[in-house]
Amino acid sequence: MSRELKFLYDEGADVLYVSLGHPEYTDYAEVNDDLILRFDPETKEIVGFTIIDFLAHFSQPEPRLRIPLEASFQPLVDVKKLAK
Repeated sequence: MSRELKFLYDEGADVLYVSLGHPEYTDYAEVNDDLILRFDPETKEIVGFTIIDFLAHFSQPEPRLRIPLEASFQPLVDVKKLAK
């Protein structure tokens, strides 16, 4: 499975989907009314999340929604070439 972070924003629904790799069928857990964590049904690894009413939460200087995840970023390209 690709580990590249994918973003899809549905403007009409004001929903942001964030996935590791191509979105696949997942199980999910509702953290609250506006945040859904998606995880692999076999490994139980978190593979994405969905934010409902995205602009309501993130169009302000202080976001109103806390996402309870820790992240670690690994480049898919040679960063030394990009950071000139």
